[in-house]
Amino acid sequence: MPAITIASDKLVQRLDALDQEVLSVQERARLLQEEIGARLSEETNRSLSALAIVTALFLPPTLVTGIFGMNTTALPFSDSRYGLLWAIGLGVVAAGLAYWLLRRRGVIRR
Repeated sequence: MPAITIASDKLVQRLDALDQEVLSVQERARLLQEEIGARLSEETNRSLSALAIVTALFLPPTLVTGIFGMNTTALPFSDSRYGLLWAIGLGVVAAGLAYWLLRRRGVIRR
């Protein structure tokens, strides 16, 4: 009987050690999963930020081209020889203004 008790004590100790190791591995796996999730979230945020900036920069020229694309009479610059260049310049100026405002508010960083 004492041999069985000693063997069972050793078995209980080994099972307890294995249980501790499994818990340790589970904790490390959880921390690793959190780290991967944080990195993916950060990368997604960077991509969405870049998309938002590009969208904000193209919004004013899109508005200008939409206005000049309408079939109406008496549009600005329609009677001028350089009306197309003025319209392009107005779109570039509007995009530049949007860029300046985004930089001033800190949305776009260097």
